[in-house]
Amino acid sequence: MTNYYALPYFELQKAIFQKLTACEALTAITRKDEWDLGVYDAVDENTPYPYVTISEPYSSPNDTKTSNIESITFTIHTWWKDNDDYSGKRITYEMLSACQRALMTRNYVIPNASILRVERRDSRVIDDNMPGVKHGILTMQYIIQNI
Repeated sequence: MTNYYALPYFELQKAIFQKLTACEALTAITRKDEWDLGVYDAVDENTPYPYVTISEPYSSPNDTKTSNIESITFTIHTWWKDNDDYSGKRITYEMLSACQRALMTRNYVIPNASILRVERRDSRVIDDNMPGVKHGILTMQYIIQNI
């Protein structure tokens, strides 16, 4: 198809944010107070741990002759600071698992689009540059059809 359409980046990011902030297993770890759920688009050096960030999307077209289909990938980052390497990794694993469970559900609502498939592309935990900081990385891919 040669028709171009607006990519639903913002709408999908809003849906991801809503799923993460509604995930009780995740908010039990990241909630700082009744207003702050610890899920952000961006943070600064004063953001208290733990938290989750939603990274920038990237996409590639999978158009057919009759449909506009896009593969959109978002990376979710989890951050935990703990001087105990064992508990820091364990909690980072729990945060990644909670994010994955929340995002693998298929009941996304995206205006003018339908999500055909949700896949976990990869996940990992690394030691960050700062001592005691564990960084979890979860890459999710969404196959979306413009409707």
